[in-house]
Amino acid sequence: ENGRKVNTFQINDDEQSGAVTTICISADARLLAAGYATKIDIFEVASGKTMRTLPHAGRIVSLSFNPDGRFLVALGENNDKYIWDASSGEKLATLVNLGGALNSRGSDWLVVTPDGLFDGSPAAWKQILWQFGGNTFDVTPAETFFNEFYYPGLLAEVMTGKKPRAPKNISLLDRRQPELILMTQNGQVGAASTASNESTSERNLNVKIEVTEKPADKDHTAGSGARDVRLFRNGSLVKVWRGDVLKGQTATTLETNIAIVAGENRLAAYAFNRDNVKSKDAVLSLTGAASLKRPGTAYVLAIGVNSYSNSQYNLKYAVADATAFGEEVRLEQQQIANYEHVEVASLLDEQATKANILRALKRLAGTEGTGAPDAPPLPKPLEKLRATEPEDAVFIYFAGHGTAQGQRFYLLPHDLGYAGDRTQLDAAGLQMILEHGVSDEELERAVEGIDADKFLMVIDACNSGQALEAEEQRRGPMNSKGLAQLAYEKGMYILTAAQSYQAAQEASQLGHGLLTYALVEEGLKQAAADSDPKDGQVWVREWFDYASARVPNMQLEKMKQARGVGITLSFVEGERVSADQRVPGVERRLTQTPRVFYRRESEGRPLIVAKR
Repeated sequence: ENGRKVNTFQINDDEQSGAVTTICISADARLLAAGYATKIDIFEVASGKTMRTLPHAGRIVSLSFNPDGRFLVALGENNDKYIWDASSGEKLATLVNLGGALNSRGSDWLVVTPDGLFDGSPAAWKQILWQFGGNTFDVTPAETFFNEFYYPGLLAEVMTGKKPRAPKNISLLDRRQPELILMTQNGQVGAASTASNESTSERNLNVKIEVTEKPADKDHTAGSGARDVRLFRNGSLVKVWRGDVLKGQTATTLETNIAIVAGENRLAAYAFNRDNVKSKDAVLSLTGAASLKRPGTAYVLAIGVNSYSNSQYNLKYAVADATAFGEEVRLEQQQIANYEHVEVASLLDEQATKANILRALKRLAGTEGTGAPDAPPLPKPLEKLRATEPEDAVFIYFAGHGTAQGQRFYLLPHDLGYAGDRTQLDAAGLQMILEHGVSDEELERAVEGIDADKFLMVIDACNSGQALEAEEQRRGPMNSKGLAQLAYEKGMYILTAAQSYQAAQEASQLGHGLLTYALVEEGLKQAAADSDPKDGQVWVREWFDYASARVPNMQLEKMKQARGVGITLSFVEGERVSADQRVPGVERRLTQTPRVFYRRESEGRPLIVAKR
């Protein structure tokens, strides 16, 4: 700053480490980092002492410390980024950018920790390979370990100082995968390495899956096992066989009847071994005859809860949000005319009970049954819902309270189950609320039988502070692993956003919550989501991506407005900063970015949500 010489010290090149390729200095001028071909050295500027040596193979293009000097980030020549804890020298994560198009705004990416936790885009899960024991041929795609090692919000947690740990030692897992073969009644076969094609004019087709475990070997006293087999058509789940499918045998044949649509029918099946390691996909392609073409229906289930059974939990904009979402989707889909009918079923306030929400989903799945003799009458809005067909689309919207506890996520319906003071909730009261909530596991079971071509869900959840704090506040409901699994295992898109109770009550002068305003008023009515490319159409990914980018900026605007009238406002529960405590950048940290969980496979015919 004043040109004063601080220190002089030698950065030595040697034959083993190679030449220095880049250096950087921390913002407080306390640390200096130098990158070589095989390592990175961190020096103390004042003394010239080497504080840490970080082993690293590969050329480093650039180095940088984060503003407070806690992390050191290296950019490799292949555009990968590596993150270390500057004080301990621990490698925290690697961020890989694959460069392919995930959507109009970004490329496929993966972030992974040294012990195997990962987050990223579905396409990257399949392309990035885990290598074991330094063996070039012992490699497995990251997706193989999805159930145990996928960790949504991983990079954000690493960069906020948390150090999430893998639940198991990935190198000790039994990585032997069961083998699957798909067959039709005509004898057509599809396996992990093949995808044959034939034409059919049959609407209902008998499909068989041969499942064979890997046998015992010198390293394993038993076979690999095979469980939780899933069958998909064009990326959407059509059948699940839960639990152990072998039942003591080494092989079995599973059989089911599925509906075939006109045009492409890409069937895919996979299973898991005893250690929850995913098998390769067995793939079979069929072409449905033109005679199979059917008119479709778009179903919209819009749920909004302002008025809770415990009035201390009441909200302001949830009903308006649900109503606006349902109406705008109806208008847009009628204009596009891809579906013969558009049916909107709304469950608002007192009608938005857990029983009614699950009943609505079961009607769409065709699994409602006749119900108990003393079951309450069917709410009139739900009379519009019918069992879906493969040509249909399903839109589910929820606005109300939601919370995450551990890895699970819960939607909280009108019948909250807790009558006490909102600020005095104890463990027993919280447990009562969770039991009355609709968990992601219950959602998964309820939607399992919904056989629709397009399926999306929007969750605008208010996390109500002391009463419903998630165990990990910064992770919040929106990064629930359960929602990620629901999107992955059902073949649907899920957009979820969270904000604090205080923010939900005080932030909006829009008449809507921020997420719905971004989706409906800006994204669709103003066509703001049609931006890249601007082609007169809003695709579902484009729509969700727009809202994800827009909502944090809207939150910052609201925080500045609140500051102007003396209100302390944050969208992350438990982190409020008064006017005299503010520092540059802290308000951005106190916002919540919506999260999109994409389906595992991209669609051949993506869903258009609006046209202009």
